[in-house]
Amino acid sequence: MSSSKARGGTFALLTRYIYQDKPLLAKALTLLVLATAFDVAGPILAKIFIDDHLLKGDFAPAALGGLLALYAITQLGSAWLRYQQTLRFSEMALSAVLDIRRRVFSHVVRLPMSYFDHARTGQLVSRITNDTESIKDLYVQFLSNVLGNAILLIGMLIAMAMLNIQLMIIALGLVPTVLLIIYLYQRFSGPAVAHSRALRSDINANISESIAGMAVIQATAGQERYLGHFDRVNQDYYGARMKTVRIGAALLRPAIDMLAVLVLVGIIALFGLQVVEGVAEVGVLYAFLSYMGRFTEPLAEITQRFNLYQQAMVAGDRVSTLLEQDAQHYQAEQAQVAHGAIALNNLRFGYSADKPVLKGLDLAIPAGGFYAVVGHTGSGKSTLLSLLLNFYPSGAGQIQLDGRDLADYGHDGLRSGVGLIPQEPFVLAASLYDNIDMGRNLGQQAVEQAARRAHLHHVIMAMPEGYQTQLGEGGLRLSTGQRQQLIIARALAASPKILLLDEATANVDSETEQVVQAALNDLRGEVTLIVVAHRLSTIRHADQIVVLSHGEIIEQGDHAALMADANGHYRAMYQLQLQALKVAQAEQEELASGA
Repeated sequence: MSSSKARGGTFALLTRYIYQDKPLLAKALTLLVLATAFDVAGPILAKIFIDDHLLKGDFAPAALGGLLALYAITQLGSAWLRYQQTLRFSEMALSAVLDIRRRVFSHVVRLPMSYFDHARTGQLVSRITNDTESIKDLYVQFLSNVLGNAILLIGMLIAMAMLNIQLMIIALGLVPTVLLIIYLYQRFSGPAVAHSRALRSDINANISESIAGMAVIQATAGQERYLGHFDRVNQDYYGARMKTVRIGAALLRPAIDMLAVLVLVGIIALFGLQVVEGVAEVGVLYAFLSYMGRFTEPLAEITQRFNLYQQAMVAGDRVSTLLEQDAQHYQAEQAQVAHGAIALNNLRFGYSADKPVLKGLDLAIPAGGFYAVVGHTGSGKSTLLSLLLNFYPSGAGQIQLDGRDLADYGHDGLRSGVGLIPQEPFVLAASLYDNIDMGRNLGQQAVEQAARRAHLHHVIMAMPEGYQTQLGEGGLRLSTGQRQQLIIARALAASPKILLLDEATANVDSETEQVVQAALNDLRGEVTLIVVAHRLSTIRHADQIVVLSHGEIIEQGDHAALMADANGHYRAMYQLQLQALKVAQAEQEELASGA
């Protein structure tokens, strides 16, 4: 995608909310114009007082009282109108951020799993939080400020022209010079701002990963290594931010102030000539000096706010790029998985074109069948489950469910028909009920039934608050085995016709493994089970055991048939695990006897 196209997408993202609520925008602009009119009226009233009353010695109480009251009304009115105008722009900004964050998060949860293979959690969090917050500043700090100051400048120029056109022309000379400064600032600061925001995301990602893996970091004495990496990224961020500060310090306020002094000298010089010629009034000079004191302030504010504009554009680029990532697409029709029969026809897949993972798998699994998939690490077991879930499009060949191509199923139909029990349980910091229901509004009866089928109901009822027990982050109130049972209950709650288990017993003890086996036996014949297992004892009673090696099926049969092959791959794996179990038991007995 070209940079001009990306910039156009970013501009559209940032400006759509300006016109989304036109009545609110019109009200905010009206308040701005009225506030500016009240602001500009102040020096004109002071000019009238000086030239028409002070210099002439006319101190009539009625006239002076009216002039003073009018001045007070303009100042108080200006303050109230600007307060109301700030509220309107803040409302516009917060509604924009509300919608952008909703859109971004809604898009992220629909991205294909292939995107998350390379995305870093901290960077995604930074885009959804920090970058959208910078977009808010575009409305509150930049748009409100620039529009307000631009209208104020126009109002002061009109008032100056009414007082003295020649002096106004000198003051007008500041505007093109300031526009040039803004252009130079954007040109030099843009890359530095983009680099600093990218580094901020890296800092967030670094912190997120470090906290998530703190146990491993401390166990491997890696604190200094991670601290060193964090320091390097943090130092780079400091350097990038200092670069933007130096550019701003050189081109923003100091440059404006210097130009303002030159313009002020020009105005005083011209006024002196007009005094000599007898055409100048002291009140006009006072009004001009008052305007000039305020004229440079809006210009300086505008240039300084372009720093926020630059950051908002960079943040908008990052958010827009995320929104332009292709989401996972499903068929609109909501076909349901009615029986659970699976057929793989010459299935091929690779995460990259030159490195195939699955190499022409052919497999037919009847509805209600119990099939196990085993093999060494890297054989393609988990990849097969990901393809059955449609997390990745199959490279070649075909996957059929109940005789229909997998791609023909809609999102809801596929997700309700195929359940997943992953190796690493994902537990919400919520109640047990919420963790099983997962926002599907299944009802208490369905949740309890799922817990019973996972042999977890009695554990839950023994807790003080039952199904409303809060688990905390990561489900730390549950044992490892109970967390696995919770995930089984979650998968069963939707009554799937196909249940995929990815190393579900790899991290549990023997007692929990027996519970999982009991749950699987209860489901046998009712649900199609595909179990990826490292512990071969878990799948001894499977209808068929499929042995994968380097993405190919090298053996297939039930436990007895595979064990009968003296040179079989499965037999060697099973005997090796059995021997390792005997060695572990002997070591435990020796330790127990020694104690």
